[in-house]
Amino acid sequence: MATRNKTEFEANNIYFITFTICEWQKILTSQKYFDLFYEWFDHQKEKYQNKIHGYVIMPNHFHGLIYISDKSPPIPKLIQNAKRFMAYKISKYLLEDNKQDILELFSQAARREKGARHKVFEDRYDSKIMSNADLYHQKLNYIHNNPCKPPWNLADTPERYTHSSALNYEKGIGHYDVDVLYE
Repeated sequence: MATRNKTEFEANNIYFITFTICEWQKILTSQKYFDLFYEWFDHQKEKYQNKIHGYVIMPNHFHGLIYISDKSPPIPKLIQNAKRFMAYKISKYLLEDNKQDILELFSQAARREKGARHKVFEDRYDSKIMSNADLYHQKLNYIHNNPCKPPWNLADTPERYTHSSALNYEKGIGHYDVDVLYE
């Protein structure tokens, strides 16, 4: 799996991670799709002692600030496993939602030689180590403001977008409990 920003993996650090839906399709639009990310967060916390410090789930992509512990697989494997876990369920949900056009697009993009029926996520992802507090806060602000900017305009303030950690940082509680960092 290719990365756009190649960062040498070092456990016990916070990473800014981004990955997208195949062909930038806007399918992450209802609670069952969002819940897949929350299940992935829970799995990371329980199995690897990773910590979610910030996130936003957009209609066709994800941004997160995640502490990756030494118990975690390296980021390429972590992302690969996440995409595999979510892809099966997303395909099932699209079928249930009668989204045949999107399923057909994902089917055409699939690597049949590897036995794939659908390609739900782009191969590439971004990962960047947060080497200092300024960079961390820059990425956190980017994450939280993403839903408020064109072309999205999903909320008028970051705290009003439900599937982000902005409210956690503003009020101390949000849709999903994150490890808030104040530096």
